[in-house]
Amino acid sequence: MNRTKTPAFSDYLVYLPLMGLNLLSRILPLLLWCELGRLFGGVVFLLGAPLRRIAAINLKFAYGDEFNDPQRLSILRRNFLHYGIGGFEWIRMFRMTEARRQQICQKIVIEGQEHLDAARRDKQKIILLSGHFGLWEYATIKYASEINPLSFIVRRLENPLVEQERCFYHERFGARILYKENGLREAIRGLKDGEDLLLLADRKANLREGIPAQFFNHKTSTLPIAVSLAQKYDAALVPMFIVRGEKCGEHRLIFEPALKIDDLPLDEAVQLQNDCIEKQIRQNPDMWLWLHRKWKCYHKEIYRR
Repeated sequence: MNRTKTPAFSDYLVYLPLMGLNLLSRILPLLLWCELGRLFGGVVFLLGAPLRRIAAINLKFAYGDEFNDPQRLSILRRNFLHYGIGGFEWIRMFRMTEARRQQICQKIVIEGQEHLDAARRDKQKIILLSGHFGLWEYATIKYASEINPLSFIVRRLENPLVEQERCFYHERFGARILYKENGLREAIRGLKDGEDLLLLADRKANLREGIPAQFFNHKTSTLPIAVSLAQKYDAALVPMFIVRGEKCGEHRLIFEPALKIDDLPLDEAVQLQNDCIEKQIRQNPDMWLWLHRKWKCYHKEIYRR
């Protein structure tokens, strides 16, 4: 888990403004801060044509004719506003104190705790199945500081200064960051020692690391790691998603019943995983990160339009 990459000058050009915004977030009221994030998301939506194009292609491919053009545009706009606000909420987490953690977590309501408790009684080991949905950074802090320590495997941020900030606020409050290059062995060790494991299983996968499965009725290459680890180490696979509430700063952390995958072949278990994630996206299509080229392996043609 080497985090000692020497920062380049360009890294400081990103990091210093972010830290300036972090200081500003400590002064401004939360409502005003969220409105600034909403404004930022709106500007990106208006000016970020390449991002908007990929998101629009994915949304159209996933839903087909379920939505008309104005409906899809409305979903995309809300999606960009959601991540604009989420980006500003994320900046507030830098150099997070216990007081700031409490302020954030008090506005996160847990739903379905009984499903998590039942899974822990049944299996002891817990693997949390989630995706790039809602403000997942809030989910990790809420879970690790108030429910149980956890680790999660992520891609290292390109900017080492920002990556250090991310590691600081997670590890201070019980969430251990591991990297996809070499973190699996450490994650398994933690799972055996009582640490829960969070896996974001919805990102795009190449043909070498994924297996074919349906997602929104289209074939895609899907990461099987969550279901394969749960089966191999007799862990409960518990879906966990975080959904933005109606008021500024409010979120719902939702646990669903553990997926019944013990006796399923790997491909069927992975399909059950995809169905679970798709169900959550269909309930809140404006909160999933539509920017991944999710179907690229089997449907390259849709991204050439």
